[in-house]
Amino acid sequence: MSSEQMTGEPGTDRPTLARRRPQLRMSIVTAVIWVLLWGDLSLANLVSGFLLGLLITWVFPLPPIDFHGRFRLWPHTKLVAILLFDLVRSSFVVAAQAFHFGHTMRNAVVRVDLKTHSDLYLTLTSELVSLVPGSLVMEARRQESVVYLHVMDVRSDAAIADARRKVLRAEERVVRSFGSDDEVAALREEVR
Repeated sequence: MSSEQMTGEPGTDRPTLARRRPQLRMSIVTAVIWVLLWGDLSLANLVSGFLLGLLITWVFPLPPIDFHGRFRLWPHTKLVAILLFDLVRSSFVVAAQAFHFGHTMRNAVVRVDLKTHSDLYLTLTSELVSLVPGSLVMEARRQESVVYLHVMDVRSDAAIADARRKVLRAEERVVRSFGSDDEVAALREEVR
């Protein structure tokens, strides 16, 4: 086996032997989930869950996530508060739409070009948007940094533009919560 096969070629997403090392954090998470599934906290369940986690992460290695940011408490608190508000508000709106008989809903699929090119931010933004009733991320394309969003009850082009704005604001909150100083500064420059 050549050294290129052992370390992988730069720019490829192919699993390599160099990446096949134990991922201890994921193995611990797997052990906790294993114990919860069995419903019995015992040494045997804990050890078998941990060993299962090691095996899974060795056979199916996760790609590394580049994260150069830091956690910011105040922006993260705002992110959670806005998410909770949106959850409650949207639940009432969707419930009202469900009981509005005789009303034909027109749904739409909306393409949103995100401003950042981070897999982590794309994932977090997609999760935030999908958690809120009335919208669901159908597809995310990481190379293009694009999400396709299914939106309920769209009546005009203004509603489509509003759906795009909501996704971009969610992405902005994610960057402000977890981004590096440079990313947050670039975001401030873009807002101006």
